[in-house]
Amino acid sequence: MAAPLAASWAADMTLILDDTIQQYGEFAAQMRSVNAASHRLTQGKVDILPLDSLRQLDGQQAAAPRSGPDDGDSVLAGVRTRSARGSMLPDTGASASPPPARAEGSGPGVLVAVGPRAARAVVLRAGNEPVLLALLGRLEYEELRALPALRRPDRAIGVLLRDPAAAEQLSLIDAVLPGKRRVGVVTAPQAEPLMRELASAALTWPAQHPSRGGRPWAITAADAPDSHALTGALQTVVPASDALLVLPDPVGSTSAAALALLQSAATANLPVFATSEAMVRAGALAALVPGNAQLAEQAHALTLRLRQAPPGPPVVEAPRRLTVRTNPHVARRLGLALPPDDDLTAAVARRD
Repeated sequence: MAAPLAASWAADMTLILDDTIQQYGEFAAQMRSVNAASHRLTQGKVDILPLDSLRQLDGQQAAAPRSGPDDGDSVLAGVRTRSARGSMLPDTGASASPPPARAEGSGPGVLVAVGPRAARAVVLRAGNEPVLLALLGRLEYEELRALPALRRPDRAIGVLLRDPAAAEQLSLIDAVLPGKRRVGVVTAPQAEPLMRELASAALTWPAQHPSRGGRPWAITAADAPDSHALTGALQTVVPASDALLVLPDPVGSTSAAALALLQSAATANLPVFATSEAMVRAGALAALVPGNAQLAEQAHALTLRLRQAPPGPPVVEAPRRLTVRTNPHVARRLGLALPPDDDLTAAVARRD
């Protein structure tokens, strides 16, 4: 069991961002905001660095002058940012300023790697600081699990996934289409871990939600290893399904494949459920999505746990707070009268 959290201080952390895309920059800003709320009573600090600064981190740490106990006397004084060219990273000062000096022996604190490239680089980096790998897709984490460095006995590692758990996806389908249990999935070969999780969730979900009806789920799946196989896979899955579920795999993340799936579903008058707002805007009926603010709060809590936890196997968490997003135009076309998104969000989160 993890040690109890210390509520009186904020984690000292260094965020390493593997790209400058908007999602990562917004998440970093939210992490800074969450930590700043604790900073009123503590001396927790957040440094935000682009991935290309990671190899300089050790040298900068060794050369950093000693900083006094009064370094920074405002809520945001201890939050410094270095921005990459053209970056979306939040910036509180001149981009040419050096990384902040740290007290001798303090180190970078918890290293928070944001995104898959940063996660791989931080895992392979020497050092025994606690590490949090944030905003990883489930398949991205599966790739990292093959690295021996992820199983080092001298480092505490946490993983915060960005994809909702399969059981939550089934709860969304049940909230939108009560009693419908036939779900079709077209997957890429790499999605085997996702399918295992979905199959397991389908078996255990009825017992965990007895008030929602005990009918079992029927999952019909077909592989589409390339674009040529997609049509045949859809022809297998669509007739046997009440709804299609788009997994966060190469089929769901490739524009051409996702659009072909949406078009086939529209032709068959089938609703599509997804894991991104982009898919909802493109024609999916509904999706479960985590917000950056909620992910940042969960990530911040994980950094506190990692500061106190002994080394061991990675602690993996899926997003805990998810929001339902629906497409009202698609709902009208399907003849569905959906409750407000907030009501659906509450229904998905409800536990029997």
